[in-house]
Amino acid sequence: MMHIVGTKPVNPLRIGFESAKANVVPMVVLWVAAVATVTGYYAVPGFAEVLEPLAKWQQANGSVTSFLSLAVFCGVIPGVFLCSIRSLRPRHPLVTVAVMAFWCGLWGMVNNWMYAFLSWWLGDGRDFGTLVMKTAVDQFVWTVLVIAPINATFCFWMGRDFSLRQTRTEWPGNFVRDVLLPNLFANWVVWVPVLCVVFAFPLPLQIHLAGLASSFWALMCLQVGRRSAAAEKTRGP
Repeated sequence: MMHIVGTKPVNPLRIGFESAKANVVPMVVLWVAAVATVTGYYAVPGFAEVLEPLAKWQQANGSVTSFLSLAVFCGVIPGVFLCSIRSLRPRHPLVTVAVMAFWCGLWGMVNNWMYAFLSWWLGDGRDFGTLVMKTAVDQFVWTVLVIAPINATFCFWMGRDFSLRQTRTEWPGNFVRDVLLPNLFANWVVWVPVLCVVFAFPLPLQIHLAGLASSFWALMCLQVGRRSAAAEKTRGP
């Protein structure tokens, strides 16, 4: 599972690890926020009532609410990081933010349908077995077969500032090893623990907590794309 970059062997999964490491601060902030939110929902009197309007809005508007929620979490919030941190700033920040918002909004709709399916299939229990089963289906079936290949391709293109010419030029000879595996590894690092928290919420609120974590995930995907590009540029003939 290793290839050669110059004269040094590089494990492609290290790209995912380095992407997570580069975003450790927003990762910690968002994970703490997610855990604090679900803890407050069940342990703090009155906290659930604060989120009730959001749950009712989700129930009434479904896909529209899911789209808007993920568009904000994955477009606006990551946009703040992208534009304020020099090492992450893309060449076309406004275009990047707009495209990310639309893209993630679409995934918000799709994932909301997936969460509804898992709720219908496996129930709404908050026991350990149910949370693990939902997370396993989401991460090791749905993500591996659907989300990861599509999202890896999109992020590879986005990591090259939406240049089709640059994407074609830098497209790796082994897409699975060089791009898909780093994205999958990074995905599991973030989402396996987070989804156990997400699925502990009532169904109408799950997509919104997932959106919170998606803010960090969007940044990590951009890092994976850029680090893959750097590896391709330094690869030996």
